[in-house]
Amino acid sequence: MHDARGDDGTGTTTGRGAGSGTGAGSGTGAGTGTGAGTGTGAGAGTGTGAGTGTGAGTGTGAGTGTGAGTGTGAGTGTDKGTDTDLPSPASTSTSPTLPAPLPVLSRSTTLSAFSLFFTLGATTASLGASLPLLTEHFGGGHDVSRIVTWYNLGALVAVAVLGALGRRLPPRAATGALLALFVAGAGGMAAAPTWSVFAVSGAVCGSGYGGLALMLNTAFAQGFADNSVVMVNRLNAVFGVGAILGPMGVSAVGGWNIQLFPLIAGLLALACVMAYRSGAALSAPPRPPKDPEGQVTGKDGLTRIRLGVFLAVGLLYAGLETSIGAWQSTQLVWSGWSEASAAQAGAGFWGGIALGRLIIPYLAQRLPVRLAIPLYLATALGGLLAAAVPHAAVFAYPLAGIALAPILPTLITWISRLAAVPQRATSLLTLSCMLGNTVVPAGMALTTRAAQPATVALSLASVCALCLGAALVAHRLTAERRPTTTEAAAPKAEPVRP
Repeated sequence: MHDARGDDGTGTTTGRGAGSGTGAGSGTGAGTGTGAGTGTGAGAGTGTGAGTGTGAGTGTGAGTGTGAGTGTGAGTGTDKGTDTDLPSPASTSTSPTLPAPLPVLSRSTTLSAFSLFFTLGATTASLGASLPLLTEHFGGGHDVSRIVTWYNLGALVAVAVLGALGRRLPPRAATGALLALFVAGAGGMAAAPTWSVFAVSGAVCGSGYGGLALMLNTAFAQGFADNSVVMVNRLNAVFGVGAILGPMGVSAVGGWNIQLFPLIAGLLALACVMAYRSGAALSAPPRPPKDPEGQVTGKDGLTRIRLGVFLAVGLLYAGLETSIGAWQSTQLVWSGWSEASAAQAGAGFWGGIALGRLIIPYLAQRLPVRLAIPLYLATALGGLLAAAVPHAAVFAYPLAGIALAPILPTLITWISRLAAVPQRATSLLTLSCMLGNTVVPAGMALTTRAAQPATVALSLASVCALCLGAALVAHRLTAERRPTTTEAAAPKAEPVRP
């Protein structure tokens, strides 16, 4: 115990940070240490063990002087004492307050975003269905199939630009500008007098589509807290419904004028103007990245290795989904089905995708995302292996579609939680998926044989197995590190105090 001496007085009380006063009694000391006791007229310690006041006082852990007197000659201690029996500020401090979760997007904004995503799905899927009608409208001298290329090229450019700029673009303004691009492009397609104008307008419309798909997916991944996985899946399910109904709309209006379809799409998108407010989920200051269990990491959770693994999962998944859609009908034709019957059976896979995105996330709502994706892929792998069995493919591919359905939306949510700048990470993931859509289906031609229809399903299963392996690596890299027995038993160092 340290003695602190007060200023001169007739009598002194010795103790830790004791005060002095006329006729003061002796005791073990007045208020001591950090956080010393206080009281009316007491010689309470303030500061770091300094005793002040008019006479001996009482306080937390303080001694009381027998026959302590009161006097006017109060003293102040100049020597600072410390008390190891009293808690230090470091031991009683709480962890820093974390930023409050972003507010859930309003109902009107959510409904507008759903309607807009439906329109995007219908427009994108209608391009392929409208090619024969476009050839008839603009004449056979043009390669109308290039409208699909121009549209997707515009989407690619928009995604790359948004990823490069990151947070430097105001999210609300950027979302509104992308919506304007889509509407302007659709209007240009509707009013185009020549094929060249139609193609350029298609590229403008595609840039709006690609940017909006990126911004809305990222906003939903950030704007619904623990319900984000379900909402992102629901958003993409609506896109799938639009992709199913879009070609039907082409057949309905194509008898009059195929340019009516982009006009209707532009008007529907214009009616969804409230969707620009979804940028509010991306406008808040950056929050600390979180691990897959929702714990704050305090730093960017996407190291280069983690990012590379995530991009590999996205590339393989997107390539797998596109390859199943492109090759399942071919397998059925090689197995003896008619082309019309094979095409109808192929719709079952896309129906499974739409159904799975609505149902599976609710069933697996309590499952951590880093466990959910490997589980979905393992289930899909079983379905694809079953598709190699003769006559089983017509049932196996829709089941594989249900299992694969929630993977991409869940992956978007996972990478958004880990990244310090979600827009940039989602942009890289989208670019990786676009690359997979091109590379993997082309590679399928090298591993399939018409004489052996089962090679289609086995090749698809191989891609799924590679994707599962990458997902397991991602699971391993993002697993929460638990302290070893030695680390847990080691005594914690006491904070250094003055």
